[in-house]
Amino acid sequence: MDDQIETNEAVTSSEKKSGGSTGSINWAVISIGLIALLIGLAIGYLGRGVIGPEAAAARGTQTAAAVAMQTRAAANQEVMKMVVAEARHFKGDPNAPVTLIEFSDFQCPYCSAWNNDAGMKIEQQYVESGKVQVGYFHFPFLGQESLDAAQAAECAGEQGKFWEFHDFLFSNQNGENQGAFSIDNLKAFAAKMGLDTEAFNSCVDAGNYTDVIAKQVQLARQLGVQSTPSFLINGTPIVGAQPFENFTQVIDPMLK
Repeated sequence: MDDQIETNEAVTSSEKKSGGSTGSINWAVISIGLIALLIGLAIGYLGRGVIGPEAAAARGTQTAAAVAMQTRAAANQEVMKMVVAEARHFKGDPNAPVTLIEFSDFQCPYCSAWNNDAGMKIEQQYVESGKVQVGYFHFPFLGQESLDAAQAAECAGEQGKFWEFHDFLFSNQNGENQGAFSIDNLKAFAAKMGLDTEAFNSCVDAGNYTDVIAKQVQLARQLGVQSTPSFLINGTPIVGAQPFENFTQVIDPMLK
């Protein structure tokens, strides 16, 4: 499994102070060519001599900015469709006007902090009211136990208990790659939760979801995700365990 997913066991001290490593989602890869094409067409049309050169330049700048914004919005929608299609686990109304995707690692302390604070508030204020649907996307980059925990969560998902196992893992972190999420402990978690341990253990031992998790990591990296937790909200990126208020500033305008 190690040669399928690149791991990074170290998070720098400066990154930890910021609530997760810094990073961004590289939308330029997706939309820069289309933006350039549309801007060129707009400016060419406006400079045909119908209006004076100065007015044409001013209007061309305004229109180019509008085209860029529209193209970015379209690109965000396409990215969101792709990510939603690959995500496997959601909670909330599938017809909600807003979808939030969390890119996460079960060993990440900032992911746990976010889920126990902002994530819980989002669920109470937006998910339970049908305004937001939340999806989970695997990005286990902190080591082997992250990969094993992701595998175990998927196996719990076979029994309809992905989110319960998700919450249990975030509540039982105890250092990175220190044995908290060993295979034996993951199996013990399943037994404590009342899962069918024979089916769960067989699933974990077989590594049934190795390829699924690797595919999600690969897609996340292609989108420019570099740290956990990272988020897409209807295509708008947020990086880090930001406070609840930062999420409301993105979500609320989308509900109007």
